[in-house]
Amino acid sequence: MKDAAQSMTQREAAQAFYGQDESSFYDMVAKLAANDPRLSDVFKSTRRRFLEAKKS
Repeated sequence: MKDAAQSMTQREAAQAFYGQDESSFYDMVAKLAANDPRLSDVFKSTRRRFLEAKKS
């Protein structure tokens, strides 16, 4: 993965976030959405659609 100081395209950023292993993704989402469980649902459904689109 690119160094954090380097620019990423939108596709690279999506891959870095939604494409990480399941455990890391859910740990990160739990931290980001600690105060709003609806946000957690949004991240999870977006990841599901992202991974399905990569399969096709």
